[in-house]
Amino acid sequence: MPRPAVQWANIFPKTKMSRLKRAIHGVASSYVALVATALYSLASIPVALHYLDKERFGLWALMTTLVGYLSLVDASMSGSAGRLLIDHKDHRDSGRYGSFVQTVSLVTVVQGLIVLVVGLVLAGLFAQLLAIPAGLHAEFIRLVHLQCAAVALGFATRIFYLILTAHQRMDMVNYIATLGLAVNFATQWLFFHFGFGVLSLAWGALAAALTLVICQWLACEVQGLFPERGAWGKASWAHFKEIFDFGKDLFLVAVGTQLIMASQTIVITRVLGLPVAAVWSVGLRVFTMVTQVIGRISDMSMSAFAEMMVRGELARLRERYQTMVTLTASLGGFAAVSFALCNSLFIPLWTHGKISWPAANDVLLGAWLMVLAISRCHISLVLLTKEIRFMRYVYFLEGLVFVTLSLLLARLGGLPAIIGCSVVCGTVFSGAYCTWRVSRYFNLPLREVAWGWLQPMPKMLALYLPVAILLWWTLTPLPGMVRLATHIVLAGSIGLGLFLRYGVPPALQKEILRRIPQRVYPVLRHVFAEPAS
Repeated sequence: MPRPAVQWANIFPKTKMSRLKRAIHGVASSYVALVATALYSLASIPVALHYLDKERFGLWALMTTLVGYLSLVDASMSGSAGRLLIDHKDHRDSGRYGSFVQTVSLVTVVQGLIVLVVGLVLAGLFAQLLAIPAGLHAEFIRLVHLQCAAVALGFATRIFYLILTAHQRMDMVNYIATLGLAVNFATQWLFFHFGFGVLSLAWGALAAALTLVICQWLACEVQGLFPERGAWGKASWAHFKEIFDFGKDLFLVAVGTQLIMASQTIVITRVLGLPVAAVWSVGLRVFTMVTQVIGRISDMSMSAFAEMMVRGELARLRERYQTMVTLTASLGGFAAVSFALCNSLFIPLWTHGKISWPAANDVLLGAWLMVLAISRCHISLVLLTKEIRFMRYVYFLEGLVFVTLSLLLARLGGLPAIIGCSVVCGTVFSGAYCTWRVSRYFNLPLREVAWGWLQPMPKMLALYLPVAILLWWTLTPLPGMVRLATHIVLAGSIGLGLFLRYGVPPALQKEILRRIPQRVYPVLRHVFAEPAS
């Protein structure tokens, strides 16, 4: 086929960037997408709560969690294919790359069909197993049907996303995701206005999925990331076996991750009821966005790290990876304290008093946030090595232990008990194991990776925590809005200043000072602890 007309190049300009520039652009664009996500949540939650009661909003939260479990039909084949594409991407003129792309496409189309069929056939059974009230059965079933259609469409066309990430074009992925959020919100609001109720949320998701598919295909085509003409090859059983062999190792990790990160809503619905599930869904919105902000640093770096592995640049990999872990841990500490200061004050204002959220929950969530920030880096690196080994069982065991403890303790301890289980399980199982694996991969002492790399974080927290506690105690008599505004201003000034000065590694401070525009240099020069070299 001939390449597309010139006008598409104006939308997706074809540019050449170094690995570092791609990584920086990827991280920067990811924060654009996260700002869009934040705006979407800030706008969509009040709109949904305006049109829906707590039970129906809880129904939506439960349904999205359930469909997340249906995504396990992927069996981690997408993650496997995304990593293996990096091994082949430098040879787009070879039939092997084209054959690999076709094999992945065939696999994802079949997976999409499976998700669609399962959703259509088993929606009624899901409603019974989850004890959905009889009056909500019909709405829940229709929700599952529509959401499964959106997920199936995403599965069937996932190859476009995988190609973009393999070629480190996360900037395009993020900008397209931002557009998808805008389409999602506009569609939701339109359908709410015309009386579609809770189904409006599903129609918005379906419209967004269609937008992503079209734009990702255009981006791949204009950037020339598909195999060269005449070099497409054919779908290959050998490539399928390669994808499957790696994917089966990732599958138990994926199941464990789903149990750890997404089973809370199911446990809460079953034990505490749909209204509490709605409270949990709203209370965790800011937490989820904060974890995404922190995780973007590692997520946007992994394609570059995988390329270093493929090309044998191990010394550079260790240096860059250590810097990334140190920065991520420090950012996690800063974000955890700032989140605990603000979230319980923000939620009642955001929901106009319909939802209340105790501050004690935020303290526990802050601890979980720090655990997730560090373990996410190590887990991602272990997966890139393609040597999963015992980690598949560690993650699955962690998921089973978490669900069991949560079911036993939820009725006695409520939401704090569930969050506490997450903190303990994440530290004892996957966090500890993956830290050990990283130390073995780089042939370093475990203490150096587990503690030495994280030294800036406790230094920063030793200064920031007392300020935060004093701030909370002294401002308690003031109105909620005044307290929230004060907390945000001081967290954004004192907390951010401490993070930049003590949380950013000295080597990274120097590199930033060398690269920043001159007009910003004097400000950061006085904030950073290290002198410019």
